[in-house]
Amino acid sequence: MGSMDEFLTKFGGATYDTPEPTGLVNAGVSNTLSMFLDKFTPLAPESYWFYDHTIELRFNVTDHKYYRVMELGNLAEQHGVTTVLRVIDKSAALIPWACKMMAEKLLRTIPLELDPHSVMLAPISLEAFAELVMEAKKAHKEVLTEASDIGHAAHKCLEESIQYAIDHTDGVVHELINLPEEEKAKACAEAALNWMQAHRVRWIKTEQKIYSRKYGYAGTMDGKALVDSCDDPSCCTEHFKDSLSIVDWKSSNDLHVEYILQAAGAYEHAEREEYGENIQNCFVLRLGKNAEEAGKFEPWRIPARLFPRAFEGFLLCLNLVKLIEELKEWISTQKKGVRETKKQQKIEAKELAKAAKKAEKEAAKAQLKLDRAEEKIRIKADAKKAREEAKLACMRGDTDTAATGSKL
Repeated sequence: MGSMDEFLTKFGGATYDTPEPTGLVNAGVSNTLSMFLDKFTPLAPESYWFYDHTIELRFNVTDHKYYRVMELGNLAEQHGVTTVLRVIDKSAALIPWACKMMAEKLLRTIPLELDPHSVMLAPISLEAFAELVMEAKKAHKEVLTEASDIGHAAHKCLEESIQYAIDHTDGVVHELINLPEEEKAKACAEAALNWMQAHRVRWIKTEQKIYSRKYGYAGTMDGKALVDSCDDPSCCTEHFKDSLSIVDWKSSNDLHVEYILQAAGAYEHAEREEYGENIQNCFVLRLGKNAEEAGKFEPWRIPARLFPRAFEGFLLCLNLVKLIEELKEWISTQKKGVRETKKQQKIEAKELAKAAKKAEKEAAKAQLKLDRAEEKIRIKADAKKAREEAKLACMRGDTDTAATGSKL
């Protein structure tokens, strides 16, 4: 099926069996279409299928969001495992760390002067100092970006090495392929190899998408393998062999409780829900990346007896996220309702003001008409009075004339 057909079917469009256009002109059209699809459909080109090919998921790489493809081709966002676990507050540790990163960068970048007795701050304008402070505020982001790049490079090397082993050497990684040049990423990958060799790991899956149909969450599991216990009691406190296990790599400086909820909770449940597998262990492995930790690993083994509690913890986070989303939606609806009410109130107030102004104008017009009518009556009355007075005056004048004539 052509790319246009694929695009249309996701939105309920028709499917055509006609071949893709060929030729130089048509090739240009096809390239333009590909550019359009890449720009406006940032989802991964491949689909991820679950439950006997009955459920299709797509993954937005840019936003790291999962979408379930519904019956009409519309996309319904699913909860991502790592996104859900961000609800756990880490500020108690991260804020002091971020402040420390800022302080260290500021001390590294502020200009200094040397004199015979001590190191002094060099003269600096307030504006220049303010710029240094604002730049130092970004220090923690720079460190996180570097750490993310290290983790990505190490994960990519491990994924490729494991996939090669699955395809060619019965899942056993004998050596790493495409080893990163960056020293910290290389150290992480080598630490992972040391763990694999110490535990005779035989890989079954790597970078595997997981999905829980029941709870509507998705994620990416680093891998699933058969694992044996090692001879180091500080690593493996129990003996086990051919243990079906979920494995999750971490390149962080510390191991955090949410890693347990992620691997032994969300990932284990989704695998068991879909396939009914009896997973016996989950391994969360912090890979050493600094010079003093190069090639070393810090393992957390979560046995099956802890899986229910781990999943219970994940569900608490998932339900909290859902509750927060519902409350945010309610708040948004309330705000929208308030805005609509205020808008309606403004419209009504405007209409009332308009009606009041109209009524006032009509009242003034009626009053003017009334005043004019009263004025007419007054004028008419005054005129009548004047005529009557003139008539009386005339009558008095004639009487006086008659009296004067009789005297003569």
